[in-house]
Amino acid sequence: MIFAKIIKELLKILQTDVSPNQVAFGAALGVFLGLVPGFLMKLIFFVLILILRVNIGAAFVTWTIFGILSFGLDPLADKIGFFVLNADSLVPLWTYLFNVAIVPFTRFNNSVVMGNITLAILFFLPVFFGARIFISYYRTHWRDKVAKWRITKLLTAGILSHTLLK
Repeated sequence: MIFAKIIKELLKILQTDVSPNQVAFGAALGVFLGLVPGFLMKLIFFVLILILRVNIGAAFVTWTIFGILSFGLDPLADKIGFFVLNADSLVPLWTYLFNVAIVPFTRFNNSVVMGNITLAILFFLPVFFGARIFISYYRTHWRDKVAKWRITKLLTAGILSHTLLK
């Protein structure tokens, strides 16, 4: 079911005329939603997605993908977060942030949370540029061909997706 929803949303994004930059930026911000744990951190990035002019569908697709990947990345995130939190040059920054009013509620001092924030920052630019290149290539070379496929017509018309996604 979730796979069909992702495919439907992805087809909708690919077949529209939304700017590749808007789609790519939405996808890149969705990485933060998928990787960063905790309600407050997700809320911050969700509000950012709503405020900025980005493609919300792309953000939700990458949120889902990176949310699934995050379970496998947690051991790596723990090691990265431990390294970042214990870097001697950054300790004064972490001390300052911990004493700011609302920042401790983000749980940034947890090694897994910090590791996931770091991973999201590292994935941001590759996802942005990769999505932008993919969208541009798809729209010039594949868009018209895929639009003629029967499954695309059924999914975008809502006939098949209405039955599958109930």
